[in-house]
Amino acid sequence: MFDWQTIAAALIILAACVYVARRAWARLRSMRAPGEMNSDPSCATGCGKCGDAGAVEATPRKVLVQIGRAKQGRRRAS
Repeated sequence: MFDWQTIAAALIILAACVYVARRAWARLRSMRAPGEMNSDPSCATGCGKCGDAGAVEATPRKVLVQIGRAKQGRRRAS
């Protein structure tokens, strides 16, 4: 009654359902009120109240790579 293709398809569908459920659960947890965070270190609100607040610095980030057009100048003829 169940061959290997049916079992493989069921496992793929089960994995997809678990993935969607985890994403939905994370989305619902992110909508909690700020007072309910309980200093969770995985909090990514940027308020500085969760985790180690001393590790966050107020210095601006440096741009390591910038992509843009090169300035067009005259080329020397050799």
